[in-house]
Amino acid sequence: MTENKALIPTAGQPVADAQAAPRQPLLLARLAGLMREGEQSRAELPWLDDLDGEDTPTPFLFYLNAKDGRHGIIAAANLHTIKGQKKAGKSAAGLALIVAALRGGPWGFLGIEPVRAGLRILWIDTEQDRQTLRQKARAALDMAGLKERPEALRVLPLRAFAVADRLKLTRQAIEETAPDLVFLDGVVDLCEEFNDEKPSRAVTNELMNISETTGTAILGLIHANPKDEKARGHLGTLMEQKSAEIYQVKKSGNTATIWQENSRFAPVPPLSFDFSDGFRIKAADGADTLAERAAWIRAVLEPLFRERPAYSYGDLLKDFMAEAECGKNKATEAIADARDRFSILKTQGTGREKRYSYLFPAELFEGETEGTGPG
Repeated sequence: MTENKALIPTAGQPVADAQAAPRQPLLLARLAGLMREGEQSRAELPWLDDLDGEDTPTPFLFYLNAKDGRHGIIAAANLHTIKGQKKAGKSAAGLALIVAALRGGPWGFLGIEPVRAGLRILWIDTEQDRQTLRQKARAALDMAGLKERPEALRVLPLRAFAVADRLKLTRQAIEETAPDLVFLDGVVDLCEEFNDEKPSRAVTNELMNISETTGTAILGLIHANPKDEKARGHLGTLMEQKSAEIYQVKKSGNTATIWQENSRFAPVPPLSFDFSDGFRIKAADGADTLAERAAWIRAVLEPLFRERPAYSYGDLLKDFMAEAECGKNKATEAIADARDRFSILKTQGTGREKRYSYLFPAELFEGETEGTGPG
C-alpha cells in the first residue's frame, strides 16, 4: 500500500505547506516576541484602563448536549488539561472532539457538537509510532464518515524529534496552520524533566502564551498519579493551575467516563463512551444520547425532503412511518423532537395550510456565530 504522505509529515519535514493563512498579529504576541528576543526597546504595555468597558465573551468551540441542556466546552484562547491513568481513554476523549468537529452538524458525535462548520484541528502526537498514529487518524476519519483527510485536519508526529525541539515545532505548527483546537497528545514529552519546576514552568508558560496570542484552544493530555488522581509531577501541577478547563477520564470495563473536574466557566455533566475495534469509540451501551437520536431522525428525514421540499403534517407522518418502518407513536415523537428539540424542521403557515420543511446541515450553519459565554 502506498503511504499517504499528505496525512502525516515526516520527521524533519517542515510544516510550511499549510493552507490556512496565519492569524493577524496581536499586541500581546508582539510584546511576547520582544521579551523572548531580549530586545531593550520599551514595549507598549496592554493596560486595562477601561474597567467599565465590556469584553467579547470567550467563545467555546463545542457544545455538549445533555438532558439538562446545551453546555459550552473547550474555550478558545485557553489552555486545557485532560488527565487519567494509563489506557483510561484520554486519547480517545480527544479523538471524540476531533470526530465531532469533522462530522459537524447539530448532532455531532456522542453528544458533542461543534459551534460552527469547518473548525481547524491540529493533532500533535509525541508518543505513537507513525503506523499507529496513522491508524488512529484513519479511525477518526471513518467515524466522521470521511474517506480522505480534509484540509481542516493536520496531524503532526513529533516522537522522532529531540525533546528540546518539540516545543519549538509545536509553536511553528500552530503559527503556520492557525488551528482552532490543538489536540496535544503527550504534554510531558515537550519537557526535559517533568518533575523539575523550572523546565515544567517554561513549557506551561509557553503553551499558555501560544493559546493567548494565537487565539487557539490547546488541550493537553497528561498522566495522573495512581494514588490521588492529580496530574503527574511539577508539569502536571502547573498544567492544572493554568488550565481553564480540567477533565478527568476513568475506565470501568469497556466504558470510559469523562467528567469536568474544574472550570473557570460553567460546569458540564459527564460523558461516557465505549471502546470499539481499531481505535474506534461509540456511545456507551444503554446511553440514549441526543446526538444518536438526532442522527437517526436526520437519516429518516433527509431522503424524504430531498424528494419533496415541503410536507403537510399528515403526509410527513405517513412517509416517516414508512421510511423508518415504525409505528405512529414513535414517528409522532420523532417529528416533535426534530421540530422542537433539534430545530431541524421548520413550519410555515397555520391550520390546514401549515407546511413542514427540513433544514439540511449547510443551512443550519448559515449565519450561526461561535458559542460564547458559560454554558
